[in-house]
Amino acid sequence: MKKRRRTPREKKELSLDRDCRNTVAESPWGARAAIARRKRWVNQSYRKAVHQELSALSGSEPADAEAVESAVAATRRHGWRKQGDTPLRKALTLRRSKGARGKPPRR
Repeated sequence: MKKRRRTPREKKELSLDRDCRNTVAESPWGARAAIARRKRWVNQSYRKAVHQELSALSGSEPADAEAVESAVAATRRHGWRKQGDTPLRKALTLRRSKGARGKPPRR
């Protein structure tokens, strides 16, 4: 069975829905570096918080294993997740609305 040929308008509509753009205002190279930097920051800050909890527990007497486990379990990580790219249709709408507020549109 043959596929039906799409009109140029249908192709454009599909392109607007499927294609995505980075709207975090970073270049693709900067975004890749920022992801690595944020992941590194989350892990380092967690390790630092755990270390501070453990050093507070270990005073003059050694801490028992239950206290250590509960202190580590109570330590929370900073919340951070990667943001997905925005569909092209929405990105263009955002760009047009920024231009309407007096800011020059990005080129």
